[in-house]
Amino acid sequence: MPLYHTTLFANDPPGDPFVSRGAAWSFEKESGLYRGPLKEMHDFSMKLFEERGHAATGNYVSDDVPVFFDMEIMIRAPGPAQAQRAVNLLISAMAVLEGSITFGPEPFSIELREAGASAGTRSYMSKSGLLAACSLANSASRMRSSSYALHKLALSYQSSSPHLMDLHPGESPRRFQVQTDPVYHVYLANAVTLAYSAIEELGLEIRANQKNPSKMPDGTWNPSVKADLEERLQESGIDIADTHIWTLRGPQTRIEKKRPPPSAGKPNWSRGNVRDVNVHLIDALALASWLRSTTTTHRFSDTARSLTVYDAHNVQSLARHLIMDKFGFRQLRTKPGLRQRTEAKES
Repeated sequence: MPLYHTTLFANDPPGDPFVSRGAAWSFEKESGLYRGPLKEMHDFSMKLFEERGHAATGNYVSDDVPVFFDMEIMIRAPGPAQAQRAVNLLISAMAVLEGSITFGPEPFSIELREAGASAGTRSYMSKSGLLAACSLANSASRMRSSSYALHKLALSYQSSSPHLMDLHPGESPRRFQVQTDPVYHVYLANAVTLAYSAIEELGLEIRANQKNPSKMPDGTWNPSVKADLEERLQESGIDIADTHIWTLRGPQTRIEKKRPPPSAGKPNWSRGNVRDVNVHLIDALALASWLRSTTTTHRFSDTARSLTVYDAHNVQSLARHLIMDKFGFRQLRTKPGLRQRTEAKES
């Protein structure tokens, strides 16, 4: 089968060969490990330069790991249509894993070319995390609804995508306030709606109606709706005992006053203007469903004027939480996450 260039170069350690097979293609990467004498490393890097048209990135981890160079992710596919589908899904997977599009390629920005064909441009991107993104894209590729989930969340980030460090409470977080310009309300509402739609593609939305509402008159969960949701979460490999961080910053907005998040305890960084709370996963889904249904999907009411970046982020991060856990990336989601970084900073 033909092999296609992506101009995406992985510098994930330790640089071993990589193959990951999807529904109609495979992502491949040659080994970037350099095992020759140090005095010849420069010659090796120059060889890579001649092949690529740009310098290779040399990576050093430790004395126990050989130096490795970033190597290009290639797509092996029956034809250009399948290769394009693969790279489109890879771009969305990159956005989902990073929780942001700040440092990722834009959709349709990558021009694929068959191996051996001359490059029309010398643009390229070298970064870590590409191998995990390849694996996520391929896992999602086997079900159209899963592919839709990744694409919808990635498109949601196109409407609102603060970098996660702008939300990090230990790094002088940026204040995203309520805006008066209607264009902000439209973009934020679109971000919320698309992110919740990604959850629906996973089959993890709340299924209730007027005859069978999600909540009882006293405000507690309807047992049948709750049991159905928890069963679907468990079938998807989601820990129903898990909590989700609901980001609350600054003064209460009209939205928060209408439906305060049911706190399951506060993270240790929550103080002052940073009012983040832990919310049980099913309660987070209920909040996201309510926000989508009452505020962002239909004709805007006064509530939409209170939408902030935090509302979009909360639904986006919930969709990301579910996608990553469903496809086996829980460890990657939690290891570099907000909780661990902040606790390390405060310990």
